[in-house]
Amino acid sequence: MQVSDQDVQIKQILTQARVLPEDPKKERVVLWKVFRNEAKALEYSHHILLEPDQKIVGGHGTDSVGGFFWLGIEVADLEAWGNTQAIQLSDPFDGNDPKGQGRGPGS
Repeated sequence: MQVSDQDVQIKQILTQARVLPEDPKKERVVLWKVFRNEAKALEYSHHILLEPDQKIVGGHGTDSVGGFFWLGIEVADLEAWGNTQAIQLSDPFDGNDPKGQGRGPGS
């Protein structure tokens, strides 16, 4: 199997010890996702489509469960990107909408 340039770049990103975004608005990081192994993070990266003013960011860290890897999108201008209330969309659970992200009952 041939390793692509993108795979090499993503692996370099994942080798960085970097905590999850603490202030996403200040850091301009949106749509991040956490993985428990590097292979899953690398696979996910193949599905990320970037605009010209965006780049993939991420790294690795540990939490109470163990080690993790994460990837997200850094945008050049958060206001131009859109709704700052929708920065982190990868967590499907919403305590105010336990049935799922506005899909309503039975979803």
